Amino acid sequence: MDADTLRLLLIVAGGLFLVGLYGWERRRARSRADRFLEDDEPKARKREPRLGPWGDEPEGATTGKGSQEGAGSPRKSDQPGEAERGPMRPETPLVLSLHITPRSGVFTGEAIVQAAERCGIEPGEQGVFHRYFDPESHENSLFCVANMVKPGIFPFGAMAGFESPGLTLFAEVEGTANDLSRLEAMLTTARCLATQLRAQIRDETRDLLTPEAEERMRDRVNELLAWRLTE
Repeated sequence: MDADTLRLLLIVAGGLFLVGLYGWERRRARSRADRFLEDDEPKARKREPRLGPWGDEPEGATTGKGSQEGAGSPRKSDQPGEAERGPMRPETPLVLSLHITPRSGVFTGEAIVQAAERCGIEPGEQGVFHRYFDPESHENSLFCVANMVKPGIFPFGAMAGFESPGLTLFAEVEGTANDLSRLEAMLTTARCLATQLRAQIRDETRDLLTPEAEERMRDRVNELLAWRLTE
């Protein structure tokens, strides 16, 4: 084999090698591209979170229902309500009342006067009986005892022919230090009058007075006193 033939064979062999190498590289590149597309396909199917349109909403707020309770909207505790306003202020002045009613019939004027004298209440201003803090000076009335029938006055000086269906003890308290003493004095006098007149004690709702009702009256006075101390 001469040199020219050998050179031709080498050229043909080199060309075939190059063609084969080119084809192999094409297949290799296509295979890599296919693998890339297969790996990237799940990413393409992933959905990004749908954000609302641009606006002036605070950072962190979204348009969903749940976002209304997020950082961009007030919490329930931030809104004014009963819990933030605290307990309601007790009514002032607080009027405490008790009623003395006969078991039957009516009270006569003479019986009322006698019971009043024995229980430490005296005729006073506005035509009603008073229990005074200082009986000697007749100052600082602790509570009053009125006729249950309007206008609630007694005809002092003409009690012989007077009759009453009941008596009402009442006091106004405003959250002072002696309010509990005022209430206790009123309860004590009510018991005395009920004993002297053979009568019944009723609370402000006209129900028979019970120990529980007495405690409720004390609680109301204490609540008012506590409120005054916090002011």
